Amino acid sequence: SWQFGGKVASALTAIGQLGASGSMIGMVGADFYGECIIRDFERYNIDTSHILQDGTSAFSLVLSDEVTHGRNIIFEMPKGRKYGVEDIDEAFVAQHKILHLENADAVSHRLADIMHQAGGIVTVDGDGYSDEMQAMMPKFDVFIGSEFGESEDFESNLEKVRKMGPKIAVFTLGDRGSVVKWDGGFYFAPGYKVKVVDTVGAGDVYHGAYIYALLQNMRPDEAAQFSNAVSSIKCTAIGGRAGVPNREMVDSYMKTGEYDRTLIEEKLARYKILA
Repeated sequence: SWQFGGKVASALTAIGQLGASGSMIGMVGADFYGECIIRDFERYNIDTSHILQDGTSAFSLVLSDEVTHGRNIIFEMPKGRKYGVEDIDEAFVAQHKILHLENADAVSHRLADIMHQAGGIVTVDGDGYSDEMQAMMPKFDVFIGSEFGESEDFESNLEKVRKMGPKIAVFTLGDRGSVVKWDGGFYFAPGYKVKVVDTVGAGDVYHGAYIYALLQNMRPDEAAQFSNAVSSIKCTAIGGRAGVPNREMVDSYMKTGEYDRTLIEEKLARYKILA
């Protein structure tokens, strides 16, 4: 299955599939794969006008195990210049409501400053907990990462994250669900039981779903439960994007435990070829 990935990239396509819109900024290769990456964004209502192209695109061969649901990734790094602070169109960035980041580099710092000056929200895919990421914590409004800490005192661990800056802190817990802490309280959002085909991209899709939920003015606890449902459905199909549902499918699943898989089957067929 020829699909596309990336933390922010897959979060954005999830937002688009759920019915909202967004824009991607960054660098892809000036090659066939780069063109395919851009084309796939456009299928999900993502503005690609500020994606730059240079060199060759990153490429991954993902080996997903049907028995263990584990995976191995053979990765080819991109070649070419990196997106820099000088490439940022500040007026364009300021038009948006939410900025989603995956790094804590100079570009991310500048983007966060622009977004806050415009009155927007900054969210982050916080997996990794690097020193650079921790130093940037005061600039994040919403932190979403996998669980950390030696204990499962999630509420306490989430509060430690909030004290570093974010108003909303979320940990994803795999099939157990997710937990969220905000000014109004703490909530454990239980996971959903599904027949897992592939977990690749599940966290990225959760991030996109949570951002979509924020755009729909859901409470932090409602957003966590909604995102669990979106991510669970994603895991029922191979790859990081084929299984991502639309809003109608999610609403049906949360109410009845069932949903129409026509969209997923259509995407699986499309991703059988590189186009």
